[in-house]
Amino acid sequence: MKLLLALALLFPQEGPFTDVLSPGTQYDPDIPTLVQVAGHDFHEEVTPPGQVLAYMEALAAAAPDRTHLIRYATSWEGRELVGLVIGAPERMARLDEVAADLRRLADPRGLSQADVDALIADLPVVTALLHGVHGNEISSSGAAMAEAYHLLAATNDPRADEILRESLVLIDPMQNPDGRARFVFQTRMGRAMEPDSDPLSAEHDEPWPGGRVNHYLFDLNRDWFLQSQPESRGRVAMALAYMPHVMVDLHEMGGNSTYYFPPPAVPGNPWTTDAQNASLDMFGRANADAFDGRGFAYFIREVFDSFYPGYGASWPLSQGAIGQTFEQASARGLVLRRNDGTDLTYGDGVLHHFTAAITTAHTAAQNREKLLREFVDFRRGAVALGQSGAREYLLHSPHDPGLAARLARKLAGNGIEVLRADEPVSVAGRTLPAQTTYIVPLAQPAGRLVRNLLDPHTPMAEDFVQLQVERRAARLRDQIYDVTAWSMPLLWDVEMHVADQPTGAAASPVMAEEAPVGALTLPPARVGYLLPWGSTTAAAVAEAVRAGLLIRTVGGAFTLEGREYGIGTVLVRNADNGGDLAAVLGSIVARHGAEAVPVNSAYVASGTSLGSNDTRAIREPRVLLVYDRPGSTYSTGWARYVLERRYGQRVTAVRASSLGRAKLADYDVIVLPSGDYGSAINAGLVGRLRDWMQNGGTMITMAESTGWATHEDVGLLATTAELRGGASAANDEPEERGRSSAQAPEQPIDYLEAIAPEQEPPEQTPGAILNVRLDMDHWLSAGTDGQVGALVEGTRIFSPITLDNGQNVGVYESEDSLRASGIVWDEASPQLANKAFLIHQPVGRGRLVAFAAGTHGPAPQASLRRRQAPGFVPPGPRWGGAPSLQRRPP
Repeated sequence: MKLLLALALLFPQEGPFTDVLSPGTQYDPDIPTLVQVAGHDFHEEVTPPGQVLAYMEALAAAAPDRTHLIRYATSWEGRELVGLVIGAPERMARLDEVAADLRRLADPRGLSQADVDALIADLPVVTALLHGVHGNEISSSGAAMAEAYHLLAATNDPRADEILRESLVLIDPMQNPDGRARFVFQTRMGRAMEPDSDPLSAEHDEPWPGGRVNHYLFDLNRDWFLQSQPESRGRVAMALAYMPHVMVDLHEMGGNSTYYFPPPAVPGNPWTTDAQNASLDMFGRANADAFDGRGFAYFIREVFDSFYPGYGASWPLSQGAIGQTFEQASARGLVLRRNDGTDLTYGDGVLHHFTAAITTAHTAAQNREKLLREFVDFRRGAVALGQSGAREYLLHSPHDPGLAARLARKLAGNGIEVLRADEPVSVAGRTLPAQTTYIVPLAQPAGRLVRNLLDPHTPMAEDFVQLQVERRAARLRDQIYDVTAWSMPLLWDVEMHVADQPTGAAASPVMAEEAPVGALTLPPARVGYLLPWGSTTAAAVAEAVRAGLLIRTVGGAFTLEGREYGIGTVLVRNADNGGDLAAVLGSIVARHGAEAVPVNSAYVASGTSLGSNDTRAIREPRVLLVYDRPGSTYSTGWARYVLERRYGQRVTAVRASSLGRAKLADYDVIVLPSGDYGSAINAGLVGRLRDWMQNGGTMITMAESTGWATHEDVGLLATTAELRGGASAANDEPEERGRSSAQAPEQPIDYLEAIAPEQEPPEQTPGAILNVRLDMDHWLSAGTDGQVGALVEGTRIFSPITLDNGQNVGVYESEDSLRASGIVWDEASPQLANKAFLIHQPVGRGRLVAFAAGTHGPAPQASLRRRQAPGFVPPGPRWGGAPSLQRRPP
């Protein structure tokens, strides 16, 4: 419904909205308007995903000589994602050749200066305008459609002419159609008879999980290098096909703000060059001039930084482009009354985004040669950096080769050259095996991205970090916007070795997507097959169990035929399965990249026997995942994604409000994502959950749900969450913290100590990777080598569980080896050291498995306030110097 009367009051201009977007511009009537395709103008309605797609298709059909529509991905919910390439007819006629030359320019190795000059003389600057990565950031998709219409239909705009003459413009109108569909449905369902500007009205108040995230509740703006979601994989592949020189990610933020464009806030990423920073300033000044001319308010720097390389602005910067984030205050509907009493409309957002996007595309066109030369210099410079010092990174995981293989493919999906060693490789006195060792040369055009993703530590500017120390000491919010560590080898539990000279090993290129594996029959075996436990084996076992195979797991380490096998090794006996086992199991392990070792004798040299009572059959567990509030959106989505998509484990998602109606006996495992479940699980249900565990159920908690389980009125987990200094959060007596009201303080007092609250949470850890040591005798450590890196964010610290109540399967390392990467404040380290990370607590015949950390996701960009972290008076920050590049001694 269009509500034309109300909208006429909101937008009193006469004629189409293009009169406001670009006053004085005349448009070709042969190019369809949004009104003709969707029935409303750019500002009148939050266009649903299907209509956004239909309009981009209509534009492509109306101007086939100037457009090319790329269908680059399909979302989990089956919606198409597209990019529309727009350019001059003569260039679009040879688009494939142009794209190939753009990729040649992006790899200047082997190109003479004459070759580079010839390419630059002929090639366009590529400006990519990306919209709506968060589905409830709505006005950018409206602007995307207006941008495409303007570039194709404007007949008297010299800016549009110059953009088409000097550029290719790639418009992605909707990076998250599933999230947008969710938002449009909710806002329309809550809409009044006319648009309601009250911020509390239902049309502005999204229910959980909101439209920000995709189907699996991922923040796609943090997924650029991880590429866990199909939307991200397709988008990155499209970017690598055209190698844009300018990339803009258009967002929305809180409605009481104005408009943001770069230069970004500090700290910048250390691999960004001075030339890139100068170009960011150039684009910022151009946008400022356009906004000043139209009377639009804006701000620069202050909030949004480019330190983490996984944003839609920072990933392009790591590739040599000029990556930018634009943020428009959001009406989160058609009109919003702001705190100052003014109204912000959806059309305002469309207008501001359109103005910034067209100005940016025009600025790029005006500076085509400059931007192309600086892009080449960046890529050449990356090659040069890799020709001295460290020359190659070698990736290997002796305990889980599948993880190293997945990491190698992930890097290849980022446009990074990765090689699989075809022969053993010698480095630093070690010989790494062929086929499971991966070589990443640093002398490559994406070398800066390699360093960003693989180096164990990416330092922040020292003056910025010192400022945070001072702010926290004064109990001010720190200005760290996101995580401070993301090293992929550390988080993926993969060893990285550094070669100071090229190894020269024979090797083959690794592709992002491996070719499908055909039928594979395993070698014959008298007894059956052993599958060493690891990430690939876990996925293979889940499929094998569903296929009807009888799978057993060995509950201890053993040695057989000269090879050592760890706890959790899988045994698949011929006697338990049909005569076609070699073919059936062979196809499954080949599909997942798992290893299957033929066993001709079950007589072990040492350790657990294959026929002992410690060897048990595995069946598919019935898993209930608690869904909806009060669970964290990101934690819930991550847990469901990992189970369903990574390991193929079927999951029943039950809303927290319906958990009391569930027949718990129907499930073997209940997963509680991070969240405080006090409002959803009452005392009676807590009792039922305890009884269910007593009867054999397994409960899994993480982060905040682990804290909930420790509450005195819950009592499911026999440990405590700590306050600052180590006191139990369950104890509210100040004297127990070492203070006695009967004792007079020494004089003079320490002022900061005197004003500190009696009960404070522990020191904030701003997204650092901490080393965790594991109990290798416990089955939960299966598939590891006894140490993992954990991304820790927030203030949760749990005391170790006592031996009479359970086992601390994983604990943070001692203080001198705690930090693997990122920032850990000095006052936090002593309290984190040796505290529980992973707890196993038996409960009757069942158990509770508790993780101290878990996926929460970043602070929403909808707010301009930095995340708050409690402060303290530190002797100095624990942030300087990179830890060793090798995770552990060989």
